[in-house]
Amino acid sequence: MRGLICFFALCKFLSPQHVYADVKTFLFEKKLNQSFFSPKSKENLLTEEGQDFDQKINHHSLRSKTFKQKYFVDSTLALSSDSPVLYVVCGEGECEGASGSPLVNSLAEKIHAHRVALEHRYYGKSQPFETLDRQNLKYLSMEQALADLANFEKYAQTELGLKGKWIVIGGSYAGEVAAFYRMKYPDLVVGALASSAPVKAKADFEEYDQYVAKVAGPKCLNAIQTAVKLVETNLKDPQGKLNVKKIFNSLEVKDDVDFLYVVADMAAIAIQYGYQQKFCTAVTSGLDNGRLLESYAAVGLSLLNAFGMTPVKDSFQGAESIYPKDYLGWVGLRSWMYQSCTEFGFYQIASPDPKTSARSAQLSLKYHDQVCERLFGIKETVNTTRTNKEYYWQLFNSETKNIFFTNGANDPWSTLSITQGSESESGARNESLVIAKIADAAHCDDLGGRDSLALRAVRNQFFDLANSWLDE
Repeated sequence: MRGLICFFALCKFLSPQHVYADVKTFLFEKKLNQSFFSPKSKENLLTEEGQDFDQKINHHSLRSKTFKQKYFVDSTLALSSDSPVLYVVCGEGECEGASGSPLVNSLAEKIHAHRVALEHRYYGKSQPFETLDRQNLKYLSMEQALADLANFEKYAQTELGLKGKWIVIGGSYAGEVAAFYRMKYPDLVVGALASSAPVKAKADFEEYDQYVAKVAGPKCLNAIQTAVKLVETNLKDPQGKLNVKKIFNSLEVKDDVDFLYVVADMAAIAIQYGYQQKFCTAVTSGLDNGRLLESYAAVGLSLLNAFGMTPVKDSFQGAESIYPKDYLGWVGLRSWMYQSCTEFGFYQIASPDPKTSARSAQLSLKYHDQVCERLFGIKETVNTTRTNKEYYWQLFNSETKNIFFTNGANDPWSTLSITQGSESESGARNESLVIAKIADAAHCDDLGGRDSLALRAVRNQFFDLANSWLDE
């Protein structure tokens, strides 16, 4: 998929799968976290319907119309109206509640906190308009989303009686939102956890491909590159195209470059979400026994299936419907692509060096620009300079503090986050930002239920930081 999509996916809030920071992430986290719920807690999560808040469509207009934005409140662990509040940012898909992350639940139990979640505008059931055409999507922006969080928080404090200090939490794209919310509204939240947050907008995100190639290792990368070349060769011939798309269960994917993206995503999913050994064992064995494409397709399709995805849903073709109902239950791919085309980019293009690439060279910036034109009629390349000026570079201001950036060592998205060595255009660093690199961890792992000494350490670090923020 194209992008980040994580806050769950959990990184659904938490969720995985792409929103593209990565829509896949939004789906992955959702899958990962639910596997760690007890039968009772899982049932409570899935049956939580939430409430509706009358949110402004346009925060710049005093006469703005409103839409129904869904929110969730879980106060079962709180002691009073003055208890702390954990503010969960929902990402690029339908929000399933405030109690979907093992990390959030663990912290809430330790500090007796309320858990609150707000569904992101234009995702799930929080739809300002009946259709997602370009004209109606003009109010989908980081600025409007942050204003949503602020407007609802003020409502929750006065009307719902949640008067304690608030901490905002998010993963992947939702982690990006969490970081910028703390930065823009420090009077409303005392701190933020930004897990695997790609806070730097970048159109030609070639580093993603390079990272996948590096983590795959020489033997696995050779098998991936060989498979890609075989697919490209088959696509040049009508019968070959039919045969190869049939192998990948992708006959419904109309555009050939979209299909190449699906092929690339299969390897990317394996690397990004901790299935490297499974995938690489399959493709290297397939290369050795002369059944490379069959082996690649089999393991790739199994991973897509595990995420609740199909080749069509994973392709940009899956973002063509203008009807919000078509995206319920998974990722709001069309809305996410609009954000990518207008603010963030995050286009996972091929590395210019074939030796460090695990995808077809046809997956270029030009191709992504054509996708934006195909979906929305947008002909210009996304202006990430403007986006970074408004958000990313401001993170290096000395007054920006109390943000915890966590990144897995095996996460390609970490190159767009705040890590050791990150600095402003002038070379300045913000020592008030707290940074953690988690050994042997993937995208948003700290939010989920996976366990390791490194993950335990960073979770404990967050618990200590949260307590210090609350004591300020």
